[in-house]
Amino acid sequence: MADIIRYLKPADFLTVGGMISGFSAILLYSWGEPILGSFALLIAAFVDAIDGKVARKFGGATAFGKALDFSDIVSFGTAPAILLCVLIPDTIGYVTASLFLTASLLRLARFNVMKKPSGGMPTTANGAIFPALCFLQLWLGFSNYFFVAAALVSCVLMLSSFRLRK
Repeated sequence: MADIIRYLKPADFLTVGGMISGFSAILLYSWGEPILGSFALLIAAFVDAIDGKVARKFGGATAFGKALDFSDIVSFGTAPAILLCVLIPDTIGYVTASLFLTASLLRLARFNVMKKPSGGMPTTANGAIFPALCFLQLWLGFSNYFFVAAALVSCVLMLSSFRLRK
Protein backbone atom coordinates (compact mmCIF):
# COMPACT_ATOMS: atom_id res chain seq x y z
CA MET A 1 0.00 0.00 0.00
CA ALA A 2 2.82 2.40 0.79
CA ASP A 3 4.11 1.74 -2.71
CA ILE A 4 0.88 3.05 -4.23
CA ILE A 5 0.63 6.04 -1.90
CA ARG A 6 3.98 7.43 -3.03
CA TYR A 7 2.69 7.55 -6.62
CA LEU A 8 -0.44 9.54 -5.77
CA LYS A 9 -0.42 13.24 -6.59
CA PRO A 10 -3.16 15.81 -5.78
CA ALA A 11 -4.77 15.40 -9.22
CA ASP A 12 -4.99 11.62 -8.71
CA PHE A 13 -7.27 12.12 -5.70
CA LEU A 14 -9.55 14.18 -7.94
CA THR A 15 -9.51 11.41 -10.55
CA VAL A 16 -10.52 8.84 -7.94
CA GLY A 17 -13.22 11.21 -6.63
CA GLY A 18 -14.56 11.61 -10.16
CA MET A 19 -14.69 7.85 -10.57
CA ILE A 20 -16.63 7.53 -7.31
CA SER A 21 -19.04 10.19 -8.55
CA GLY A 22 -19.44 8.21 -11.80
CA PHE A 23 -20.07 5.05 -9.79
CA SER A 24 -22.69 6.97 -7.79
CA ALA A 25 -24.34 7.90 -11.09
CA ILE A 26 -24.45 4.21 -12.05
CA LEU A 27 -26.10 3.31 -8.75
CA LEU A 28 -28.60 6.15 -8.98
CA TYR A 29 -29.48 5.31 -12.59
CA SER A 30 -29.98 1.65 -11.71
CA TRP A 31 -32.21 2.65 -8.78
CA GLY A 32 -34.46 4.59 -11.16
CA GLU A 33 -33.15 8.05 -10.25
CA PRO A 34 -32.05 9.52 -13.60
CA ILE A 35 -32.02 13.13 -12.41
CA LEU A 36 -29.91 12.45 -9.31
CA GLY A 37 -27.66 10.18 -11.39
CA SER A 38 -27.26 12.98 -13.91
CA PHE A 39 -26.16 15.39 -11.18
CA ALA A 40 -23.57 12.82 -10.04
CA LEU A 41 -22.37 12.46 -13.63
CA LEU A 42 -22.06 16.24 -14.00
CA ILE A 43 -19.91 16.30 -10.87
CA ALA A 44 -17.69 13.60 -12.40
CA ALA A 45 -17.36 15.69 -15.58
CA PHE A 46 -16.48 18.80 -13.58
CA VAL A 47 -13.85 16.93 -11.56
CA ASP A 48 -12.41 15.44 -14.77
CA ALA A 49 -12.18 18.93 -16.25
CA ILE A 50 -10.11 20.26 -13.36
CA ASP A 51 -7.86 17.28 -12.56
CA GLY A 52 -5.60 18.04 -15.53
CA LYS A 53 -5.26 21.67 -14.43
CA VAL A 54 -4.38 20.52 -10.92
CA ALA A 55 -1.82 18.05 -12.33
CA ARG A 56 -0.12 20.81 -14.34
CA LYS A 57 -0.08 23.11 -11.31
CA PHE A 58 1.53 20.47 -9.09
CA GLY A 59 4.33 19.18 -11.29
CA GLY A 60 2.67 17.88 -14.44
CA ALA A 61 1.02 14.66 -15.49
CA THR A 62 2.58 11.37 -14.42
CA ALA A 63 2.42 7.92 -15.99
CA PHE A 64 0.50 6.76 -12.93
CA GLY A 65 -2.02 9.59 -13.34
CA LYS A 66 -2.38 8.81 -17.02
CA ALA A 67 -3.13 5.18 -16.15
CA LEU A 68 -5.74 6.35 -13.63
CA ASP A 69 -7.49 8.24 -16.41
CA PHE A 70 -8.86 4.89 -17.59
CA SER A 71 -11.29 5.32 -14.68
CA ASP A 72 -13.18 7.59 -17.11
CA ILE A 73 -14.70 4.38 -18.50
CA VAL A 74 -16.74 4.18 -15.29
CA SER A 75 -18.15 7.70 -15.46
CA PHE A 76 -18.35 8.46 -19.15
CA GLY A 77 -18.72 4.99 -20.65
CA THR A 78 -20.45 2.74 -18.13
CA ALA A 79 -22.78 5.27 -16.47
CA PRO A 80 -24.41 6.40 -19.75
CA ALA A 81 -24.57 2.74 -20.89
CA ILE A 82 -26.41 1.80 -17.69
CA LEU A 83 -28.76 4.74 -18.22
CA LEU A 84 -29.51 3.41 -21.71
CA CYS A 85 -30.23 -0.06 -20.34
CA VAL A 86 -32.53 1.33 -17.65
CA LEU A 87 -34.44 3.62 -20.03
CA ILE A 88 -34.65 1.07 -22.85
CA PRO A 89 -34.73 -2.40 -21.25
CA ASP A 90 -34.86 -4.32 -24.51
CA THR A 91 -32.49 -5.58 -27.19
CA ILE A 92 -32.12 -2.14 -28.78
CA GLY A 93 -31.09 -0.61 -25.46
CA TYR A 94 -28.64 -3.37 -24.61
CA VAL A 95 -27.02 -3.44 -28.05
CA THR A 96 -26.74 0.35 -28.15
CA ALA A 97 -25.29 0.40 -24.63
CA SER A 98 -22.74 -2.26 -25.62
CA LEU A 99 -21.70 -0.31 -28.72
CA PHE A 100 -21.47 2.88 -26.70
CA LEU A 101 -19.35 1.27 -23.99
CA THR A 102 -17.04 -0.25 -26.60
CA ALA A 103 -16.63 3.08 -28.41
CA SER A 104 -15.84 4.77 -25.08
CA LEU A 105 -13.17 2.21 -24.24
CA LEU A 106 -11.61 2.44 -27.71
CA ARG A 107 -11.54 6.26 -27.51
CA LEU A 108 -9.87 6.17 -24.09
CA ALA A 109 -7.31 3.61 -25.23
CA ARG A 110 -6.52 5.57 -28.40
CA PHE A 111 -6.07 8.76 -26.41
CA ASN A 112 -3.85 7.00 -23.87
CA VAL A 113 -1.40 5.52 -26.41
CA MET A 114 -1.15 8.36 -28.91
CA LYS A 115 1.78 10.76 -28.56
CA LYS A 116 -0.16 13.66 -30.06
CA PRO A 117 -3.89 14.42 -29.76
CA SER A 118 -5.88 11.70 -31.47
CA GLY A 119 -9.00 13.64 -32.38
CA GLY A 120 -12.61 12.73 -31.93
CA MET A 121 -14.99 13.71 -29.17
CA PRO A 122 -13.56 13.11 -25.69
CA THR A 123 -15.47 10.58 -23.59
CA THR A 124 -15.85 13.27 -20.93
CA ALA A 125 -18.33 15.05 -23.20
CA ASN A 126 -20.76 12.23 -22.46
CA GLY A 127 -20.72 13.48 -18.87
CA ALA A 128 -22.54 16.57 -20.12
CA ILE A 129 -24.54 15.13 -23.04
CA PHE A 130 -26.47 12.46 -21.17
CA PRO A 131 -27.33 14.55 -18.11
CA ALA A 132 -28.47 17.33 -20.46
CA LEU A 133 -30.71 14.85 -22.25
CA CYS A 134 -32.18 13.69 -18.92
CA PHE A 135 -32.96 17.28 -17.92
CA LEU A 136 -34.37 18.09 -21.38
CA GLN A 137 -36.52 14.97 -21.33
CA LEU A 138 -38.16 16.23 -18.13
CA TRP A 139 -38.93 19.50 -19.85
CA LEU A 140 -39.76 18.32 -23.38
CA GLY A 141 -40.97 14.79 -22.71
CA PHE A 142 -39.33 13.11 -25.72
CA SER A 143 -39.13 9.33 -26.12
CA ASN A 144 -36.46 7.28 -24.37
CA TYR A 145 -35.41 6.09 -27.83
CA PHE A 146 -33.94 9.55 -28.42
CA PHE A 147 -31.15 8.39 -26.09
CA VAL A 148 -30.36 5.61 -28.59
CA ALA A 149 -29.84 8.15 -31.35
CA ALA A 150 -27.67 10.31 -29.06
CA ALA A 151 -25.56 7.30 -28.05
CA LEU A 152 -25.00 6.24 -31.65
CA VAL A 153 -24.01 9.77 -32.66
CA SER A 154 -21.64 9.88 -29.66
CA CYS A 155 -20.09 6.58 -30.80
CA VAL A 156 -19.35 8.00 -34.23
CA LEU A 157 -17.99 11.25 -32.80
CA MET A 158 -15.75 9.50 -30.25
CA LEU A 159 -14.24 7.24 -32.89
CA SER A 160 -13.87 9.92 -35.56
CA SER A 161 -10.61 11.71 -36.20
CA PHE A 162 -11.81 15.35 -36.24
CA ARG A 163 -10.08 17.68 -33.80
CA LEU A 164 -11.79 19.85 -31.19
CA ARG A 165 -10.27 22.99 -29.76
CA LYS A 166 -10.01 23.10 -26.01
